[in-house]
Amino acid sequence: MERRRLLSSSVIQGSGGLHGQVLWAGVFTAGNTSDPINTMLAIYNISHSTGPQLKNDDPDFCYEDCAKGKGTTPELQPEAVVFKYSSMTSVLAVRHNSWLVFFIGTGDGQLIKLAVDKAYKPACPRVLYKSDDDRRVFPKMHLDPVDRKHVYMALRNQLMRVPVAQCSEHKSLKDCWSAQDPFCGWCESRCSFQDDCLQPSAWISISEDSQQQNMVSYQVEKSSSGEKITLTVKVHLNVHGTGSLTFTCHFFNTRGDLCDRTSPALALPRCSCLFSSDQLPVEGLDVTVKIGVGKQNLTEKLMLTNCSDITGPPTSALCSQCMTAGCSWSNDACSWTPRSANSDSIQDVCRLSQSGMTYSDPVIISIVPSVLSFHGRNHALMTGKNLHHVTRVRIQGHMDCSLKESPVWNHTGSSLTFHIPSGDKGSVSVCAVLPDGRCLGKATVTYGSSPSCTGLTPSTTWASGKRKIKVQGFYLEFVEGVVHDHTPQTIQSNYSSGVDILTH
Repeated sequence: MERRRLLSSSVIQGSGGLHGQVLWAGVFTAGNTSDPINTMLAIYNISHSTGPQLKNDDPDFCYEDCAKGKGTTPELQPEAVVFKYSSMTSVLAVRHNSWLVFFIGTGDGQLIKLAVDKAYKPACPRVLYKSDDDRRVFPKMHLDPVDRKHVYMALRNQLMRVPVAQCSEHKSLKDCWSAQDPFCGWCESRCSFQDDCLQPSAWISISEDSQQQNMVSYQVEKSSSGEKITLTVKVHLNVHGTGSLTFTCHFFNTRGDLCDRTSPALALPRCSCLFSSDQLPVEGLDVTVKIGVGKQNLTEKLMLTNCSDITGPPTSALCSQCMTAGCSWSNDACSWTPRSANSDSIQDVCRLSQSGMTYSDPVIISIVPSVLSFHGRNHALMTGKNLHHVTRVRIQGHMDCSLKESPVWNHTGSSLTFHIPSGDKGSVSVCAVLPDGRCLGKATVTYGSSPSCTGLTPSTTWASGKRKIKVQGFYLEFVEGVVHDHTPQTIQSNYSSGVDILTH
């Protein structure tokens, strides 16, 4: 579906001076409000070196016969479409080191932050703010010109000043890194913005790679003779600071130092350890790696396994076990073959692995309710086919992010019960997880605004109770029950619409 109507845009100035790449981001729509991905965010390169060539300083002024040149200007194609959503209304883009960071306003009153790496690969979106009701965010947003750490956004009769990040909430280097926020890095003993890190201290932040699952990854490789094994460890960090920065790695096990003297020299972000294959027993080898980056120290415990011993039906679980052990997965088998430097992530490689089990593929027909408030819902009902072996239900947000799983009960071949956890506004995908780790079937659940009460009719009742009271408000179709303050009893409510509830 073509989306030609522009709702909001933002220019991203180049990072390399006057000749740096200038980008332009736009939110486009097709106007179909029933489409769950009605709006898309696209990035264009509008640098003079790659865009349409302009003879004159003013591109809107026609110096020659306009009819001759009509239709000759090439249509600019987007570099990437980085985000899809049901109701984006505004966008603000900023460049931070090698990252592009987008602040996205929505028609249901949310402010979403999306970080995109230099290859235009988006990280997981994060909701910085969400209103209780559906207050549409105005098309124009502004970054605070003084500290550049807040975004100003307007919603109906409100003007909000929202922090671009909450770095101080993270109390350790691992927590700071795990937030995967380009604005936050570890400096001395706290997580902070880069300009809050006083020189000559080093500011340690996430790497330029997007969607890293672990701060430290490793890979094992056996020599052609089979006598030596090389263990290579990589830290996914970027370090900003002045002066030289020490980088150390120390590999050891219960017997002491693991590496031979011939181990390759280390250089940030990789270090290697070369040891005899005789030191790798059948049951595996526990290895501890102590890594020093400047004044920061990391300790990682690794379990090395003989890659040839990881065998079995080619399931996604076996693939994950293989790659987590630092081995290579190819042709539905685990091997010592070294992976390329730009190899796909474990999730990408193992997602396509087929299961050798004989479970029937579950089919989801419906989920009730399929529209609920962002607080979640208890006792949701899934109906479908082949649901006997389903162990849990997986709820997944944008771009395979925000994964949550819920246990199931009362499951038969045609139905099961589960809790829908809380989430952010918008649509998420739902699938059924089998014992072999596969998640099959597809359904959609949509989170809406929180219910609100505007009045009671009548507002008085008898001391004995039993009077019918109508509760008026918004999004009351999401209400499961009404709790009276003077009694712990929850009364199940009868209602006919989203604007009133009948209770006693």
